[in-house]
Amino acid sequence: MIEQAQAQGIKVKGVYGSSSSLARQISQGAPADIFISANTQWMDYLEQQVEGVESSITIAGNQLVVVSGNKDVRLDRLDDLSNWNKMLDGQRLAIGESNTVPVGIYAKQALQNLGVWQSLSKQTAPMKNTRAVLAMVERQQVPIGIVYVTDAKQSKQVHIVSAIPTDLYEPIKYPALLLSDKSSANQVYKALYSKEMSQYLLELGFTPLTQ
Repeated sequence: MIEQAQAQGIKVKGVYGSSSSLARQISQGAPADIFISANTQWMDYLEQQVEGVESSITIAGNQLVVVSGNKDVRLDRLDDLSNWNKMLDGQRLAIGESNTVPVGIYAKQALQNLGVWQSLSKQTAPMKNTRAVLAMVERQQVPIGIVYVTDAKQSKQVHIVSAIPTDLYEPIKYPALLLSDKSSANQVYKALYSKEMSQYLLELGFTPLTQ
């Protein structure tokens, strides 16, 4: 998205972080023209905190996967605690922080619905965002982690052990919110729900979900 905007002569600077920390920073006055989140609750929070903004639009969807830096790791049944314990072998499961970080919130929901959260929650390594989870797995500091499929596909150091069925957690949607009245910001915002952007997101592994 940034590259496409810059090709049109629009200067765009991306600021990356967890939805929770970015939403709080913006609500406290941090400069931002467009906010894209992986969590609708933090988007709702920001809409309530910032005056004069219109409702957000949803531009894409995603799903969770279990990843590992070891190609020999396998997970046959997600609802079988013994399989998880075998993979972990006394080590930790990297996930996002399960109360505030979207990727961790979704992971917790999935593990709860699988009936393994109560046991696995004691073995988690909670991280501040999905990139941090992925880095832990890439460095093989943990045997497995739960991240978005889009992050897994961008990494050459991990492989997908198992896709987590989407009916086990709330739909992962990426809403976008226009926070500025700058013409350049509005131009970029409109491009987010264009056919070209939908195709670009599809190539990255996202599910185009403009609505």
